[in-house]
Amino acid sequence: MMSLEDDLGRRKWPEPPFEIRPPSTAKPDEKEAMLGWAMSEYDRSAYVREGRIVMRHLGWKGVVKPIPPGESAVTSLAVDPTGRIVGATSGARSHLFIYDPDVDRVVDLCNFDGGSVAKNSVVVCRDGTVLAATRKQAGGRGPGKLVSFRTDYQETLTWQPSRPVLESLDLPKRDEGVACLTYDEARNTAYGITSTTGTFFTMDVETRSSKLIGPVDELGEFSDCLVVGCDGLVYGGKRWGGLFEFDPTKGTIRQLDLAIPSMAGRQLYNKVDALALDRSSGKIYGGGTADGVLFSFDPVTRQVISLGKPTSQPRTRAIAVERDRRVYGISGRAGGVAHLFRYDPTSGDLRDLGIPLAHSDQEWHGYEFDCMTIGSSGEIYMGESDRIGHLFIYYPAVGP
Repeated sequence: MMSLEDDLGRRKWPEPPFEIRPPSTAKPDEKEAMLGWAMSEYDRSAYVREGRIVMRHLGWKGVVKPIPPGESAVTSLAVDPTGRIVGATSGARSHLFIYDPDVDRVVDLCNFDGGSVAKNSVVVCRDGTVLAATRKQAGGRGPGKLVSFRTDYQETLTWQPSRPVLESLDLPKRDEGVACLTYDEARNTAYGITSTTGTFFTMDVETRSSKLIGPVDELGEFSDCLVVGCDGLVYGGKRWGGLFEFDPTKGTIRQLDLAIPSMAGRQLYNKVDALALDRSSGKIYGGGTADGVLFSFDPVTRQVISLGKPTSQPRTRAIAVERDRRVYGISGRAGGVAHLFRYDPTSGDLRDLGIPLAHSDQEWHGYEFDCMTIGSSGEIYMGESDRIGHLFIYYPAVGP
């Protein structure tokens, strides 16, 4: 049996930029250099050092005040046909905002609901119509809202931003909000789940008519994320890490005899936390709530593959797939410190990139995030969901 001393002796340690001597023989200036190098490496090692991260306030500096604390947790992001980012916040009031990368500016469009959560519930349709939905949180009034508006009105980003014309739509179930939304461009149809009973519904974007399909889980346990696969089917999560699919052609929900991975004995605590589609391979990537294990699901072979646990933290708060097929995600428990991770399907490398720290505008540590999306130039937008939320933009290092 190998002793601790032997094990430590076999390890390869980083080479410092100076000669290491026993402290008793080291000169005072050398001791200070050793300590300074060690501390600088320790301070930097926890943060993202690949690529570049910038942060934007949810307002227009010097012109429009940002969305106030307690209302600025960014929990939904989507990209419109022009490359602008449309987002929604959760909190005492839910706000809609737009970020235009061409002018590098965030504009708070309006607040559209009070005491509500808008998680994974903003989609941009092929004609530029935006659908946004909320559900009630503790202390909120009413079940939630479902609204639509267009992003092509002219005065969105002028010095005095105008309010979009919101069209209030009927909730699929009158006494329930919407837990999440997704959109199928080929069918011009939105899909969602109601917030209380977990009832799956469809909505024709052109006619604004919705249809209730049925509950996705017999016990009312479901995940607040959906994804449309390359096969046109809609996939989501249910209790104990189970998966279901909705076939829009047949109009039926099918429970799959599959479960996402977790640590042994923790399946009962596990649910799908985030889903993202790789359009080039057709695979769906996701993570679980219990242990934050990353997995892939192949709708063709009906296989769920565990890809590993990218960080020591539970939960996978958000996932996005780049055009080069690399998968990026955010892990971390509520009230903890988020870590950005990356999975490369070509090499199989799964890596914890570190804590998001933005240096532009002002230095800001990102602690909690709940949504991600890919911009038109490959940049990754991450929604900070803390009491004071910002829009983080990550420019990944160039891949192979």
